[in-house]
Amino acid sequence: PLLSMASLRTPSLAAALVLASAGLLPAHAQSTPPLVTGEHGVTVSRTDIEVAMERVPEASRAAVMARVDNLSRQAEQIYIRRVLALDAEQAGLDKTPEVAAALAQARQRILSDAQLAAISQSVKLSDDTVRAYARDVYRSNPERYKVPAQTRARHILIGNSLDGKAQERATELLAKIKGGLSFDAAAREFSGDYASAAKGGDLGWFSAGAMVKPFEDAVAKLKAPGELGAEVVQTQFGYHIIQLVNRREAGIQPFEEVREALEGEVRAKAEDEARQTRIQAISRAAKVDVPALEAMASEYDQKSKSR
Repeated sequence: PLLSMASLRTPSLAAALVLASAGLLPAHAQSTPPLVTGEHGVTVSRTDIEVAMERVPEASRAAVMARVDNLSRQAEQIYIRRVLALDAEQAGLDKTPEVAAALAQARQRILSDAQLAAISQSVKLSDDTVRAYARDVYRSNPERYKVPAQTRARHILIGNSLDGKAQERATELLAKIKGGLSFDAAAREFSGDYASAAKGGDLGWFSAGAMVKPFEDAVAKLKAPGELGAEVVQTQFGYHIIQLVNRREAGIQPFEEVREALEGEVRAKAEDEARQTRIQAISRAAKVDVPALEAMASEYDQKSKSR
């Protein structure tokens, strides 16, 4: 896919959910007036939307939340779920054994995720320590950082639309950029590729085969850094305005280019070790009734054979 080279990390939602339910979010978040009101007195606040949007990768979250239609859609989803949940409570569905067990497990899952997040946050490594480990990893694994010849480009995506005017809008925007409009500003305001829009349309370095063919063919025609595609390019994603940033020969990626990712790996490894230490201690303390589990498995084995 066009954006296959993006490396995005989706943060855990658990801690934010627990804080929200406990009323421990910042005072300004708690005091904001509701954005949606409706049946049963149900409301949706700014905090509700911000917590739900934690599911969106951090790299593109701000760009996604900068669009009113995205916020409206998220608020509507939260509101509908809340009303349906109250309908279910009024019908007594939360008291049935199956639903009650599922609710308990959902609460435990959120709290356990929050505790694991807290363990991760308790790991403190100095920036100097992290950088030293990252540099050691870089020096000891040169093969890992070999890259083929690469291209760097940026784009603005005008996604396919129901009114069929995406090409027209993209062409008009290209003309404005040729006339002096900042590519960076246009990408941030208009691009439908939220991840790259937040970076002025920058797609980073990519090698042959990373992009869909029409996009790659269009980039190949550009020769000089800064050169703008003469026309918009159509792919299955919509219409693209493309600008070449630079090209480079095959070689080893510079440390500074991979430093941030490596430092993230070092911190993630330390946090994972801390989490696993606690999980293993919990597992060692567990006493499993193996005969009872075997009897349960045998019971379900008989049920499956009798169908």
